[in-house]
Amino acid sequence: MRHETTVTISAPPTEVWTVLADVPGWPGWTPTVSSVEALDGELRVGHRFRVKQPGVAAAVWDVVEVEPGSSFCWATRFAGGRMVASHWIRATDGGSSVELRIDFTGGLARLLTPLVSGRIRRFVETEAASLKQACEQPTR
Repeated sequence: MRHETTVTISAPPTEVWTVLADVPGWPGWTPTVSSVEALDGELRVGHRFRVKQPGVAAAVWDVVEVEPGSSFCWATRFAGGRMVASHWIRATDGGSSVELRIDFTGGLARLLTPLVSGRIRRFVETEAASLKQACEQPTR
C-alpha cells in the first residue's frame, strides 16, 4: 500500500526544512504526533526516534536516508510489515512543494491494509496541512 500527498507552502525550502527536520518538535505543530523521543540525537542516517501517535502504539523509526535541506526517509517494522515514510521538499516559484509518502509492505501488509489505510491516509493528509500552516504562520 502506498499513500502520498503534495502540498504547496508559501515559505522557502530552508524554512520548511527547519520545521520538518526538528522531529522532536513535531508534536508542537501536527496533531498526528503525540510525542517524539530522539534515541540517538539529531536527524542522521542510522539514528532512531520513538514516535507515539494518537491511537497507535509507539514505534521506533530508523532514519535510512537524509539529504540535508531537502529530504529524509525513515522506516519502522511492526506486525509482519514495514512502513517507510518519505519527506521531500522542492523549491517552487514563491515557496516550496512538499511531498509526503508512506509505503506499507511485508507479509501481513495485505491483510492489515484494509484496517489501517484510512488512518494512514488521514495522518499523511493532516501532517501535510499542519506543516503548511506551521510554515506559513506570520511569527515564523
